[in-house]
Amino acid sequence: MKIGIDAHTLGSQSSGNEHYYLQLITEFAKGEFGSNRYVVYFTRMSALQRIPKAEHFDLKRIWPRTPYFRIPFAFPMECRLEKLDVFHAQFIVPPFCNCGTVTTIPDILFEAYPEFFAPVENLWLRALIPWSARRADHIITVSHFSKSEIVNRYHISPEKITVTNEAPRDEFRVLDKEECREQISRRYRIDSPFVLYVGRVQARKNLLRLLEAFYAVRRDDNQHKLVIVGKQDWSGQKVIQKVHELSIQSHVTFTGYVNWDDLPIFYNAAEAFVFPSICEGFGVPIVEAMACGLPVVTSYGSSLEEVAGGAAVLADPYSVDSIAKAMEKVLFDPNLRSSLRERGLRRAAEFSGSRKAQQTIAAYQKVCTNR
Repeated sequence: MKIGIDAHTLGSQSSGNEHYYLQLITEFAKGEFGSNRYVVYFTRMSALQRIPKAEHFDLKRIWPRTPYFRIPFAFPMECRLEKLDVFHAQFIVPPFCNCGTVTTIPDILFEAYPEFFAPVENLWLRALIPWSARRADHIITVSHFSKSEIVNRYHISPEKITVTNEAPRDEFRVLDKEECREQISRRYRIDSPFVLYVGRVQARKNLLRLLEAFYAVRRDDNQHKLVIVGKQDWSGQKVIQKVHELSIQSHVTFTGYVNWDDLPIFYNAAEAFVFPSICEGFGVPIVEAMACGLPVVTSYGSSLEEVAGGAAVLADPYSVDSIAKAMEKVLFDPNLRSSLRERGLRRAAEFSGSRKAQQTIAAYQKVCTNR
């Protein structure tokens, strides 16, 4: 098969989507899935630093970067020019493609939680994602929770959807804790023991309640700080304001975007990982934390309970008290921390980038066979 892959998010520092496609392309580069040929489409020159080199890869830059040109014009032309068998889109399937189409839709959270998305983004997603889901020959999503949402809301046959779980990259593993602490201290000036959050700084990540829970925990614990790693997103300014309202500026550190190479060091240097998000399609950071041996607190509901698989302490994301109590359990119970570490390592090992790639290839083959 000749497969085109829309990899426009590479180099964008866009967290989940960038991680998804980089891992998939990295697995395809190994050449373990038959004699396929891949055309990888990128928009940012910085993506070339990430895309692995392989004889069966052709790298092509799509220009201009705007999706208003890329999706309806550039990609249909490329499908014809390259004589692709399958085109793998990100969310939106281009019109007028003369080949099989697969799209990855990690979640449709905007349907149930429109308040967590910018108004213009909401309109765009609600107009185009259902249309794209129905037009695609096949859909890939990242959790059974997301599959159920797509099936029920868009009335799409379950047979048209493949679930390929996300997986932590190989770099996420147990490292020497003291050495990681020293590196974090030297590079980021973070010296105290700390609780870690990794992800976008935005409303649906539930950071306002996390800050209130941390404030409550600090009444009995003056040792730990809270380190928030991630880019500020739409509505993220409210999180900064909450820190000032609670007067905990000296106890909370915002690092902004952190290079992927440093993320495993943060996980290994931390005491616990807290991810109380209200809604997620998967929640990659919790399996990254588990792979690094870090005890995890996360939320009931959405996909997070599914992904945690009994290897995390679960809290009610709508209850500050529930989040605070979950944090206290993990921080002050060494036996629980040890148990979570072992369970988390086993759970993280169940997620495989190779399996994700193999399942994706099977989806491509299914599309080609049906056509």
